[in-house]
Amino acid sequence: MKTTLLLVLVACAFATNTALFDRIEKSDLGRTLLNTIAIQMTTGEPLERIFQTLYDLEDRYIADQKEDDANNQAFQQVCDADLNALNQELANLEQRNTELQAVLDDLQPIRDQKIGQKKAKELQKAELQKVIDETTAKRQEQADDFEAQRQEYTFVSSVLAEARRLFTDNLQAPSFLQKGEERVHVTPQIMAQVASHMSQGAHKASTMKHVRTFGKAIKLLANLANRTQQFANQELTGRVIKLIDDLQNQLSQAFDLARKAEDDRARAFQAYMSLLNKDMNKYNSSIANLTAEIQSLQDRIDATTSSQNDVLQRIQAKTQQRDDRRGECQEAAYDYQQRRAARDNDRQTVSDLIGILNSNMRDLKEYIALRVAAGDTNLE
Repeated sequence: MKTTLLLVLVACAFATNTALFDRIEKSDLGRTLLNTIAIQMTTGEPLERIFQTLYDLEDRYIADQKEDDANNQAFQQVCDADLNALNQELANLEQRNTELQAVLDDLQPIRDQKIGQKKAKELQKAELQKVIDETTAKRQEQADDFEAQRQEYTFVSSVLAEARRLFTDNLQAPSFLQKGEERVHVTPQIMAQVASHMSQGAHKASTMKHVRTFGKAIKLLANLANRTQQFANQELTGRVIKLIDDLQNQLSQAFDLARKAEDDRARAFQAYMSLLNKDMNKYNSSIANLTAEIQSLQDRIDATTSSQNDVLQRIQAKTQQRDDRRGECQEAAYDYQQRRAARDNDRQTVSDLIGILNSNMRDLKEYIALRVAAGDTNLE
């Protein structure tokens, strides 16, 4: 009740200074200063000393603020310089990344184009190799066919040669000759032997590919020899031998033509293969050159990509460094503003107290007295 009464009296007596006293009371510094002033006043401390203390405190706040302003300005200038430097480094890195990407944008299409050219050359080479393989296989078939033809001609030639030998050997053996009144003739047994030999040869030749015609001619000779066994005289023998010799000559001429055709095919094959091999060498050379060019381009692309990855990592690290530094600067600026606001409030409190001491000393004394009377032990 006593406290309430005192508060009412204070409110009535100091209506004009209530707001000011309330504001001073709300701050720790204001309450501390009021307590200090009250103690000094109760102990009879000269007002000049109280004023001097407050003036010194006010000057200290001003000096501290100026020093803090200077320090903050210097710190923020360093911050600006650091951030400008970091931003410039980032700009340089971004420019470098752009340059590297431009190099990649140039190299990659060229590499892809070279890869396409190489694939096309490889397809052309494969087609050429197919032609070479087919040509080689066909030539081998021709060579095998000629070898079979040579063997068949050799067989027919041996059949004719053997028939010719039978005539020749037996004509030279007197035991196989009979003397007539006008001529010497071969015995029917020799003619039958020749006919049997040629008949066997004709049968085998009829199963062959290249000498069937000669096989038929041999068969005709065999039939002729068989029909003339009973008239195996020198004239008939000579006619048969001449037919054998004529057939042998025809066989030789036919084989010469076949050999010439085979030689022509061999020369044509060699000439054609020479052209194909030249084309193949060109393809191999082109593919080798393209492979080297592609590898060189790929090496440059890999090196450029590696450099770009390094630049991107540096950009990321530098961006983080800049953001961290910006955060430090912003936090320092915020702390500075908080200190300045707190210091301004404290200085304003001191200024208010100086003003009260200068113009409202009586009100201040009565206010302090009322607080003491209200039981504020800090003022006793």
